[in-house]
Amino acid sequence: MAKPPGFLSSALKPDVIMMICTAGHVDHGKTALVKLLTGCMTDRLKEEIERGLTIELGFAPCWLGGNLCVGIVDVPGHEKFIKNMVAGVSGIDFTVLVIAADDGVMPQTIEHLEIMRLLGVRRGMVALTKIDLVSPEMLETRVEEIKGFLSGTFLEGAPICPVSSVTSEGYDDFYKTLVSGIKALAARRRSGIFRMPIERVFSREGFGVVLSGIPIDGAIAVGDEVEVVPGGRRGRIRRMECFGRDAERGGCGQCLAINVPALAKDPPHRGQVMTVPGFLKEAGQAHIRFEAISRLEKPIENAEAVKLHIGTSEIPGKIYLLGDKELGGGAKGLATVVLDQPAAAAPGDRFILRRPSPAMTVAGGSVLATEAGTHRASRQAVHAHMQELVKTLGDAEPEDEAWTRRRIEFALRRELPAGASVRELAAAALRPLRDTTEALAALAAEKRVLALSDQFYIHAEQYEACRAEATRRVKQSGEALSLNIAQLRDGLDWAAPVWARIEQDLAAQGLIRQQGAKVVLSAAAEKFNERERVMLRKLEETYRLGGYKSPRPDEIPQLLGIAPPLAARLIEHLANEQKLIALNKQVILTYGLVKAAQDRVVAMIGEKGALNSADFKYVIDSSRKYALAILDWLDERRITVRIGNDRKLAAGYQERLLK
Repeated sequence: MAKPPGFLSSALKPDVIMMICTAGHVDHGKTALVKLLTGCMTDRLKEEIERGLTIELGFAPCWLGGNLCVGIVDVPGHEKFIKNMVAGVSGIDFTVLVIAADDGVMPQTIEHLEIMRLLGVRRGMVALTKIDLVSPEMLETRVEEIKGFLSGTFLEGAPICPVSSVTSEGYDDFYKTLVSGIKALAARRRSGIFRMPIERVFSREGFGVVLSGIPIDGAIAVGDEVEVVPGGRRGRIRRMECFGRDAERGGCGQCLAINVPALAKDPPHRGQVMTVPGFLKEAGQAHIRFEAISRLEKPIENAEAVKLHIGTSEIPGKIYLLGDKELGGGAKGLATVVLDQPAAAAPGDRFILRRPSPAMTVAGGSVLATEAGTHRASRQAVHAHMQELVKTLGDAEPEDEAWTRRRIEFALRRELPAGASVRELAAAALRPLRDTTEALAALAAEKRVLALSDQFYIHAEQYEACRAEATRRVKQSGEALSLNIAQLRDGLDWAAPVWARIEQDLAAQGLIRQQGAKVVLSAAAEKFNERERVMLRKLEETYRLGGYKSPRPDEIPQLLGIAPPLAARLIEHLANEQKLIALNKQVILTYGLVKAAQDRVVAMIGEKGALNSADFKYVIDSSRKYALAILDWLDERRITVRIGNDRKLAAGYQERLLK
């Protein structure tokens, strides 16, 4: 028999664009069909070969002409190995549902089809195998039965191709139909963060540990650093193979074997996920939206024990329904699954839920959000949160640009209300920094988010709430003339970029003026009565006439005949208005006198190269106390630098001069 056209040519390097799978009941001919199509025997375990039964997933490349190739996953058909079947369907674009002509539709045919639907498979065809075992009349009957079975499913109207793996009858039509279906389906180009659920872990002599699987998102290259989650162990990729051939780069929808020597000491295991460091977090619980299978006999109950199948992992836990006491067949709902052990789950990931006893598939759906711990928040709060998230995401899929924008906006509005860095948002949406930046730019253009810097964003609604709170604090400051920034920010854990924009906006509104480590309230002058305003003018005049021998602050009450608290408020106000400058606790001078002294110091140092501190009291015709107060203040502002008894000009002093 001539080689079927699906055999892989060893002379060409394939361009693998997507993964497809064969699915169906045990002993319906899936593995034989894959061998006929590719020349590869996907059963590799001794037990599989001896029993003629697929137990683990099998992988094979399928040549489609030119340089075009797809990967085929051969999944187990026996009910005992459904968990392996689920692992193989994750990340699949196209399915070949295999039904034997002598048996017809069987229990695992039904379950596999349901699982594929719940995992998001939307395209495929039917291979009606073992046609050499039935009469033409029986074959026609089977075709009609299958059409009825597929009615209302995602395979309704899909091609049904009779084929024999023994005689090759019908192979050409089957092959052409397969190629046509794959070419009509645009290849997935998910550009998120690289994530590969680990299917196998083995050692290769001379290289060390090798991890294999099918990435469900993103791309990776030789030399890149990777992380295994859960666990957090890291290492660099030394070598990579795509379907047994050396490759420099691989990604979503390809079957990869990746050599990471640093992981050899404590090798990862199936169920963990290889990913880019710093993005994917361990999940102790997953908030989900799901759909119960239509033939479910016993409703799903609140707090029921389940097994979560996600990627290549199977994790026991409990499901807590949100908004429902129980969920019957075909119903949709929201829930939280609290896991017995951490999982590498992420928003958008598809999953299957199975009952542990008796073992059966009960539901499937997608992850909405995850949390690290297992402590559950109130049911009402989580339900409202998830309802809002579902409404925000709408019908967008994780590979859509719209999904990325909506997920990032939701993260800023609800999960990171005080704002977040681009990297934090990239981690929240599991998207590369470039894609995250593009999504943020689009949201900013729509005025849904605000860019507080090129690396920090906040939701527009949340920023308005923050600004309103800061405005309230300013307006309700009582008799205060100014507030320390620490006072204004007390109890508000907002990032520095948020405060910088708020203070800028409050200043633009004329509410405050920033002055060093405090903000001056612009309405301060309105808090003085007429008598106090007279005292303000007298106080300013007192310091102006005092020159470089001004009174101490504690002398002002007696000089003006006012109470000490009022004297302190008047001094504070004139300092806020930059009419007075407190050089230290005992020395206060007018702004003009301090500036004049500053200019004299700068001129003298510029002329002589240095200024002797002891001589400066003669320059201003004052005492040592005032001279040192001025010079120390200039040092604090980094206008001058003290070297022994001399002062010299500090580097860049011009930027810090009083104007």
